[in-house]
Amino acid sequence: MHPPHLKLGSRLALSYGVVIALLVGVALAGLVALAELSHTTDDAFKDKYPKTILVNKLINNLETIARAMRNTLFLNDEQQVQEQLQEINATNIQMASALATLKKNVTDVQSVEIIRDIEIVHSAYIVNQEDFIKLVTNNRMGEAKNLLLVDLHPYQIQYFHFLNMLNRHQSELMDKASSDTSKTFLVAKRLMLILTVLTVVLSIFVTIYISRSLLKQLGGEPSYAAAVANKIALGDLSSKIQIKVEDHSSLLYVMERMRESLLERSEALESSNMELEAMVDTLKQTQEDLVLSQKMAALGSLVAGIAHELNTPLGNGLMAASTLADMTQSMCDDVKSGIVKRSTLEIYFARALEGQEMLIRNLNRASELVRSFKQVAADPETSQLTSFILGDVVQEAMLNLQPLLNNTDFAVVIDVSPDIVLESYPGPLAQVLTNLLSNALIHGLENRLKGKLLVSAGRISGQLIELVIADDGVGIEPKNLTRIFDPFFTTKLGHGASGLGLHIVHNIVHTVLQGKIKVSSELGVGTKFVLTLPERVFVS
Repeated sequence: MHPPHLKLGSRLALSYGVVIALLVGVALAGLVALAELSHTTDDAFKDKYPKTILVNKLINNLETIARAMRNTLFLNDEQQVQEQLQEINATNIQMASALATLKKNVTDVQSVEIIRDIEIVHSAYIVNQEDFIKLVTNNRMGEAKNLLLVDLHPYQIQYFHFLNMLNRHQSELMDKASSDTSKTFLVAKRLMLILTVLTVVLSIFVTIYISRSLLKQLGGEPSYAAAVANKIALGDLSSKIQIKVEDHSSLLYVMERMRESLLERSEALESSNMELEAMVDTLKQTQEDLVLSQKMAALGSLVAGIAHELNTPLGNGLMAASTLADMTQSMCDDVKSGIVKRSTLEIYFARALEGQEMLIRNLNRASELVRSFKQVAADPETSQLTSFILGDVVQEAMLNLQPLLNNTDFAVVIDVSPDIVLESYPGPLAQVLTNLLSNALIHGLENRLKGKLLVSAGRISGQLIELVIADDGVGIEPKNLTRIFDPFFTTKLGHGASGLGLHIVHNIVHTVLQGKIKVSSELGVGTKFVLTLPERVFVS
């Protein structure tokens, strides 16, 4: 039934190609028939039907003009008469446009002759109509009435006669187009039915042919081949596959060869697995070493940062102490020599006070930095776990910030539900609130006369609280949003900022309070920190 040199894929492609070609032929034949049907329908509805509409429009316009001319003879109000005359002029313009369009689109001989007669009547009708309008405008109603009855009325009758004749002719053309459409539809229907039956018969033949080819290619029934494939997929490589002599080119023969190959590979894989297990153990040890190295690198970075931050205040303090020591030694020498003057003492005391102030200021700065460094490694063991009302902690934090709020017009809005009770660490939480709020006042609302601070809190689930601290300040640049929690990162370097505030906040929230913190900001709109905290801190 098929050439022996063709493969199964080629035979399938060839068989289905014939079916597809026939389907394409049916589709093309249907398209041709439908195109003919569409052409016939378009001839009826795009050519003849619009012409019929134009004729009806001319009839309606002619009736409108006739009615308006009659009305002008019976109306006494001058304004109403003018309105009727304006309607006559407007309708004349519409009639001229419709008649020109109709003349342009009419092609058959009879319609062309009727249009020519209509144009003649139309010209005479327009001339007499203009005379009628002049008589009415000059209030010569008797002459206008006589003109309407004697001249215009016969033209109107003749005009209606030609229009009705053209309308009947267009209706006859519409009937003929409808008949042609019906005949074309029947031909297309009969052709597509014949081709469809032929396609179904050929499809049945191809299906039988393909089924026989597949059975021979499989080497037996598909159920047996599927059962063998399932056993191999499940790892059962011990069952032998029954293969007939003529099946050495079938799928069953290929599966038997594959089963034998899998048996060989399974033995090799067992040996490889043992080697991989040893490699995994080595990788785990390497991973632990890398984690330790990263921790040491982070510690080194922290130590370097501490040294860098402490270097300035300690260096300034050392310089102030050295200067005081030199001044004191010089003063001692002057006292021993007995040449101390009053002016020299005054200079000494003034410089001593300046050096003392500088020394104290830098030592306080160094003390603050050391205290901040201690807070970086926030430890829950140094804090007290207790139950407290969240609103009370918020109020205490706001009291701490009162000096910064004095002499400002900043609005502070606190929206914290009074029934939120946490079992956590109130001290570290108050520190977080103070840092975030002072950060908003110092950075977000800097150089602003007015602004708004918002602190709100509410439950978002049975065990979680959402605490929001927001301002409507300058916002944070997008490039800095991913770095604000990094240690020693600040945009006010050299202006009293250490870059540890938000890093401390991040550590406290994640380690002590066992929560999460997110930040969002938009330049010129403001910044919002969202803290997600558990109602009860887990203590191991």
